[in-house]
Amino acid sequence: MTGDVRAPRGSDEVREALVAAAARLLGDAPPERISGRRLADEAGVNYGLIHHYFGGKEAVLRDGFTRLSEVYVAGPDDGSWVATDPFSMRHRPDFLRALAFASLSGEIDNVHLTHPASDVVLERARRTRDSDDETTIRIDVGIATVFHLSRCLFEQVIEPWIGHGDPAMSEAVEDRFILILRSLTLGLDPGAAAGGRRDPSGGPSGPG
Repeated sequence: MTGDVRAPRGSDEVREALVAAAARLLGDAPPERISGRRLADEAGVNYGLIHHYFGGKEAVLRDGFTRLSEVYVAGPDDGSWVATDPFSMRHRPDFLRALAFASLSGEIDNVHLTHPASDVVLERARRTRDSDDETTIRIDVGIATVFHLSRCLFEQVIEPWIGHGDPAMSEAVEDRFILILRSLTLGLDPGAAAGGRRDPSGGPSGPG
């Protein structure tokens, strides 16, 4: 925080500054690497205020994760995408990185957070798959969520190799990935989707 910016004052401003700082820092480092003093410096507040208002940095980081999750679920003001769109996490790389950092450092359980759109997708799958048992549906949605996250996380690594500099090829691959993702969610054959075949009705394979 620069000297030109007024330091937060009062409980509401201090709390907001700390949560916003946590949300920013979580996209750059695993929770274990974010010290209380770094949080305070980023927020522009006295270190002691972390303990005064939150009891410790862990509570601030949990609220920072919640903030990232809420912003992702809310989507942009222009409505150009929603969290349940296929591979929507690519629109919030800060949240994607935060999930990856916390997972790799073994701290994801400490922040009590899962992919925030999973419950919505799970409920949609239940409505369209009333003949399937709960365990099967949860497994399929879980696999779809892993596919969603890994596609978004490694997109910049994979894209140059898959697309090979050809926009049309990249678009075709993206369409195929969406088919696979939706087939997993709806309990269809992902192998058929990988081959470019849609569901028997010939329409889109459902929500991502």
